[in-house]
Amino acid sequence: MRTILSLFLISIACITSAQIPNTSLDNLKVMTWNVWYGFSQLEVSAGILPSDHPYIATQAEVQQKATNFLLSEAPDVLALQELKNFDPNKLSTFAQSYGHNYSYIFDRDTQQPTGITSKYPIEFLEGNNGDYNGTNLEGTFAAKLTNEPVVFIVVHLKSANKNHREKETKYVLELYEKYMDMNNHVIILGDFNSMTITDRTYAESNIDKRLQYRIFKSKCTHELNRANEPDNGMVACTTWDYRMMDKYWDYSTYNIIDVTDQYADRATYETNKLWGTFPSSSVSMFHDESNLDHDGNSTTTHTHTEHLARIDYILASEALANKTANVRIIHNYVTASNHTVLIDEMTDHYPVVATFHESINTSVGKNDWKKEIVFTNPVSDLISFNHSIEELSDYSIYSISGALIQKGDISHSHSINVEYLSKGLYLLKLNNANAYKFIKR
Repeated sequence: MRTILSLFLISIACITSAQIPNTSLDNLKVMTWNVWYGFSQLEVSAGILPSDHPYIATQAEVQQKATNFLLSEAPDVLALQELKNFDPNKLSTFAQSYGHNYSYIFDRDTQQPTGITSKYPIEFLEGNNGDYNGTNLEGTFAAKLTNEPVVFIVVHLKSANKNHREKETKYVLELYEKYMDMNNHVIILGDFNSMTITDRTYAESNIDKRLQYRIFKSKCTHELNRANEPDNGMVACTTWDYRMMDKYWDYSTYNIIDVTDQYADRATYETNKLWGTFPSSSVSMFHDESNLDHDGNSTTTHTHTEHLARIDYILASEALANKTANVRIIHNYVTASNHTVLIDEMTDHYPVVATFHESINTSVGKNDWKKEIVFTNPVSDLISFNHSIEELSDYSIYSISGALIQKGDISHSHSINVEYLSKGLYLLKLNNANAYKFIKR
């Protein structure tokens, strides 16, 4: 029997200058994960963490935990960063352990490799780990599902130099435009080492200790704070720098959507202070009393959630983003035997996973949307339909997991009050038949 979600086909198409490509896929589940020096940093011999750290394990043990997690989560495509000591054979063997028969590893010159694995045939398109506009790029590459018009641009932007990230972002956007012009869905994913203006309210309310720690460690000139302003001294380091990700949001030729920001159940993450992907609680600063903040306080007095920031993203071209069914930042998972396993037991980054659901293969002409029942989306307090539809009678609103939230009669009002809904992604079903996604702001 088909699930409720499988019945909900989004019927509102985005109007762009490019044709929306067809694929044969009904679902595509994509994940990005920075695996912390090839799962090696929880090794006692690495000397990174104290011996009494609760998650100390050998690289082989950690990798087996990762295999079990990936078997449980079952992504179709996985982008990986920090593949230290991995080569094509080792990545292939690892990929096969969780059911991916296709893999590619990209040499990042002096930096750790990045890679991609897939359930479906995949081919390398191009990448750059050499000179670009006077900077030696750290290794962005593009790959494509062999038989489908879906392109992945895998990134790991340099953490220690904002100017470097800016130049590599220029290259990323060139690739994005190139493969959009060739009528593909394009996904940019990986570790961007940058925060976004859309998280500003949350970041400035919850992770001030992270900012203080950056200042104390004199990382204001090259990490996550404002642009390097040496004449202004430490004053230049007292606010977050959001400008890197703005380059993606401001890109105008083809819209780029941050699917986590748009479609994740953000309210739940924020309530639990887990709206972030890095660092996990395994990072040494939470366990090393010699690390002090700028007030001389041990960082052991800092909690994990006071440092947790969102720097890993899945960005999608708009037509594909509109097919998003579910997005999660994964902090733990539950095994078949009902045991909870923390991602902290494996890496310092939390993976991000997005599912693009049902009818990726639906090609919609530029004017076909006029034939559908449409409304302004996202919505604030009221869903108002763009034109009167005589046959509208009743509606039901579901959570993205399929739980009924609200229902009622709209045969007279032709509008729906959603003022009391929490922010997030919902499914609107009309006349017990047609259904639409909408975002409550």
